Amino acid sequence: MTQKYKQVINEIRHGNSFLVASHVNPEGDAVGSLLSLTLGLKGLQKDVTAYLYDPVPKTFKFLPFADKVVNKIDENKIYDAVLVVDCGQKDRLGEDFGKIKNRGKLINIDHHATNDRFGDINVIDADACASGEMVYDLLKEMPVSITRDMAINIYTSILTDTGSFRYSCATPKAFGIAGEMLKLGANPWDISQRVYESNPVNKLKLLASVLDTLELTNDGKVASLVVTLDMLNKANATKEEADGFVNYARTIEGVEVGVLLREAKPGEYKISFRSRGRIDVAEISQEFGGGGHMNAAGCNIKGNLKDIKEKVISATEKRIHGTVSI
Repeated sequence: MTQKYKQVINEIRHGNSFLVASHVNPEGDAVGSLLSLTLGLKGLQKDVTAYLYDPVPKTFKFLPFADKVVNKIDENKIYDAVLVVDCGQKDRLGEDFGKIKNRGKLINIDHHATNDRFGDINVIDADACASGEMVYDLLKEMPVSITRDMAINIYTSILTDTGSFRYSCATPKAFGIAGEMLKLGANPWDISQRVYESNPVNKLKLLASVLDTLELTNDGKVASLVVTLDMLNKANATKEEADGFVNYARTIEGVEVGVLLREAKPGEYKISFRSRGRIDVAEISQEFGGGGHMNAAGCNIKGNLKDIKEKVISATEKRIHGTVSI
């Protein structure tokens, strides 16, 4: 473990000013790992800025220090290093990230097997259940005492990326860290209620229209859903309120892969894949310039909905019928 984070710890010890960032369209792991690392560095009396290109989703605004995250970069500020968590590709940091003039070493900490290793220092652990697990390991190695606020963020990171400890990435280590975070003050009921049981009514209105788009392939192994900008407007919903909808497609009996096509802007769709475990959807996503994990991946594709959907479903079917059951 010490060797794994040696370079990262060396940069932290010798620096004072840091930027901590994560990907666009952040979810629980991105926000939780970002905030826990930021708080950890602040515990070392460092000057730290937490940055996300997109605002913290409403669901995660309850997390400690979430209200201090900035969405604009001070391009003239001098950073001794920039630490990026839970981001597989540099272009997913947002278009403003490239404006930083003085950033020191770029440190890439991630658990996606498809990470393109864009950092000057890369610590990639595809066996980690979440980037929050890696931040936990790093904090322990520095060492930094984990506070209640940090524990809430780490627990939320692991809770969301393991699907409430339902996914195959919910390892004994993940449960062990979660248990430790509870001892430090993370409240599982409070966190789960805020994450999963505080839905705005417009999210449910959006879901109703999205479920109407449900289609299955002839063999019933691929289920797809669509979210258009028009649907979002009619439901008075934001893009973040479509998060998790892809899982409804995967829950259908007999389905191997669920696919959600969300219109990001006219002429471009964000594609989310979810697998039951037999099909590696990260490989499908990589065909379209994306990435992710075996059971959860995504990409962005430009074009019209009909053509994009045909390409995505075709690639998914080919992968299914070319894969031997395990």
